[in-house]
Amino acid sequence: MKNPLQLAALLLLATACSCGNRGYSPHAETAMTQEEALDTRGETPVNPQNAVLKRKIIKEGEISFETSNARKTRELILVTVAENNGYLSDDNASNYGGRSSYTVTIRVPSDRFETLLHAIAEYAGKLESKNIRALDVTEEFVDIEARLRTKKELEERYRDLLKRANTVEEVLSVEREIGTLRSDIESVEGRLKYLRDRVSYSSLTVSFHESGDDAFGFGGKFIRGIESGWQNLLRFVIGLVNLWPFILLGAGAIFGFRRWRKRKRGQK
Repeated sequence: MKNPLQLAALLLLATACSCGNRGYSPHAETAMTQEEALDTRGETPVNPQNAVLKRKIIKEGEISFETSNARKTRELILVTVAENNGYLSDDNASNYGGRSSYTVTIRVPSDRFETLLHAIAEYAGKLESKNIRALDVTEEFVDIEARLRTKKELEERYRDLLKRANTVEEVLSVEREIGTLRSDIESVEGRLKYLRDRVSYSSLTVSFHESGDDAFGFGGKFIRGIESGWQNLLRFVIGLVNLWPFILLGAGAIFGFRRWRKRKRGQK
């Protein structure tokens, strides 16, 4: 025969399993007692079924465009991000073929997402792509909150059982269950924190690069040609300096040969 403490523990486990299999209620987030449902005059009860459930939406997107001055555009984007209480979570820059390009990932409060997107789109000289997504995670959000409440209530009951434990075996058994439950609670809390962060702050990845002067890119190639010619000239001068002994010997040989030839002609 199991003692009362063991029977209580089994009953708690059965209750937890029942709650876990029950699923979520679409009104769990807005459930309330009749007393809490009274209005400020304490007269009209509100039916919880009529309460409006606030949707949990994750907004994210990417936009890519061409601009005449990438560095200036980046500065304007940073100002716009600050004005909308956002921040950069990633910032990359590159320069290839004399053309600058940037990719920044912006986190901004969800209610400022459209404002930020509209402002950045105005900086685009030529919009190349735009992809915006909205993911509804209300169902998962409500389900996780309900599971978390159930697990925390169960944890409190186990702690009450622990206070009434009479033997070492009972203490170890209850503590083992509490440890397992605590691990589950931390895992659920981590997922809930992640969802809250994604819902509260939207993500926008912005990629932009400088436009060329024309299809051939004459301006950039002309400048690179001047730089390349100057470098070749420097290499040539350095090469001559390295060969100065041979140049000096050659000049001396030519000078001596001319004097010898002139003297020979004078003898004739």
